[in-house]
Amino acid sequence: MNKTLVICCIVITTCLMCQSCQKRKIDQSKITMRPKIFLEGASPVPLFNEYDIRGAQIGTVENIFSEDENDRVYAVWLTLDRRSSFFLQKETTTRLGSRLQLVSNGQILGIHPIEKTISNGIVPFILSTSMTEQAARTLYEQLGQSLLYIQAELANERR
Repeated sequence: MNKTLVICCIVITTCLMCQSCQKRKIDQSKITMRPKIFLEGASPVPLFNEYDIRGAQIGTVENIFSEDENDRVYAVWLTLDRRSSFFLQKETTTRLGSRLQLVSNGQILGIHPIEKTISNGIVPFILSTSMTEQAARTLYEQLGQSLLYIQAELANERR
């Protein structure tokens, strides 16, 4: 009777340990972009990577290179986590006149000219002026989906 109780306790404890150690499988195929933010002309080490980015929004801004007042270009606003927001503030204070580059899969997706200190942790990146609305929306959807799964991946690793 005592042996049976000990064996049952061991089996139950082992099962509980295995369940608590299991991690949810993340569908890696849903992560099509791993965005990184670089300082243009600096070392090839990103200032921020995909784990520092918490969200993305899409919008339009006036195309300052066009005579047409209604000409707009697309932009993506990235929101950084708290720690990265503080680092962004420090970097943009000392790097006025420089540009940040949003890069994924070896391609520059957008740029941000540093004209003032960014203290709210949100960085707008201007996309190419030749990018169509459909291409901008597709990029935004892929970026949003990837960031969602990257956050799940990060949460999974922290368990």
